[in-house]
Amino acid sequence: MIHAGEMLSGKTLADPRSRHARADLATFASEERMVQLCNIEAQDQIHKWCPDFQSKRVVPYATAEEKVRGTTIEAEGAAFRSRRNWHGLKFNCELAGDGESVVGFEFLVGDPIPRDRWDELGLPAVH
Repeated sequence: MIHAGEMLSGKTLADPRSRHARADLATFASEERMVQLCNIEAQDQIHKWCPDFQSKRVVPYATAEEKVRGTTIEAEGAAFRSRRNWHGLKFNCELAGDGESVVGFEFLVGDPIPRDRWDELGLPAVH
């Protein structure tokens, strides 16, 4: 697993261009908001780790349901979309006690997911 030394989602959400994302997050129930914060962190960390990946979407439950335990989210069967392809992803995300910011993150990028599995996994062909 790749351990992130710096959390990036806070900076992303602070950007004025993220005002719609901030507004959307405010409408979610606590657990869903935490999952979405971790998805944003995953996108940012993947791109920082490998700029060739242009992650535009993360699905934390593509091949296995994500597990939420308090302020920790474990997504063993996640996927992310980059450049018209889906790739496997695992991540562990730790949020602050109030669930409003990411304080720890580790991830592992997996293999590309074959296109013939996208429908089965609920991964849209177009974003």
